[in-house]
Amino acid sequence: MFASETESYVRALKQVAPQAEIFGAQTLTEAEPHLEEAEIVFAWGLPPAVLARMPRLRWVQWLGAGVDLIVRQTPEDVILTRVVGAFSTVMSEHVFAYLLALRRGIFEMRELQREHIWRRVVGPSLGGQRLGVAGLGSIGAEVARLGRAFGMEVWGLSRTDRGRDVCDRHFLPSAMREFAAGVDALVLVLPATPETTGIVDAEVLSGMREGSILVNVGRGNAIVERDLIAALRQGRPAMTQLDVFEREPLPPESPLWDLPNCYISSHCSGPSEPRLVQAFASENLRRYLHGEPLVGIVDRERGY
Repeated sequence: MFASETESYVRALKQVAPQAEIFGAQTLTEAEPHLEEAEIVFAWGLPPAVLARMPRLRWVQWLGAGVDLIVRQTPEDVILTRVVGAFSTVMSEHVFAYLLALRRGIFEMRELQREHIWRRVVGPSLGGQRLGVAGLGSIGAEVARLGRAFGMEVWGLSRTDRGRDVCDRHFLPSAMREFAAGVDALVLVLPATPETTGIVDAEVLSGMREGSILVNVGRGNAIVERDLIAALRQGRPAMTQLDVFEREPLPPESPLWDLPNCYISSHCSGPSEPRLVQAFASENLRRYLHGEPLVGIVDRERGY
């Protein structure tokens, strides 16, 4: 077990496998004595190169939703699983916190309050607007569900028909420009793969609606940042909320920091909720010990 808060994880896993030897480590120094004997690794933040030094390794349970940092360095004969479902609620809440704040002028009202100015700020309702969700895994599907709850028409985009049932209209990645041009708010919940790299470029951005909002809580590779900077200066999209970036931490010299229509958060839309992640990991361990199919198995070709 390699993560912060290892004690609580070890306790949770011990309840499922009381006879197993389960070791917790927060540093490589602590993990070193167990590398040669470990059959299973539950990890977050483990340097991927370490996996090559584990001859008995059979399964890696990554404790996050995205596996782009580890998928290519996990040996082919080792099962790799990722957490599915534990981040859907908190990340969709982040998305709608910003959509509501930006549409209803919450940030503008706060500035008026600071200046003691009494001025009515009336923003449009989300109801009746069109929401586009690119990436319809468990997180994207929850964003789509909430959009419908707010009375929005939902368009969705994914590489297959997966998630079609949560949308009013479905698109494939080849139709990205048409998809983005037709929505009032575009939310990216895409994994980091070669296919998603740069999928939102100058051509896509220039076609977005006047007054549109772009939110990215997936991976930073999806947006060509130099194109986005130019587009924001021209008001297409009108506003953006970015939680992920091409390079993290976002360099202090990035123009994104100072653009008035860019709202930045520091890759925190999906904070780990130990209770949910531990429950997922424990259930997968139970399945492993009983020879049942694991949940969240990563497709190496797709990268997620």
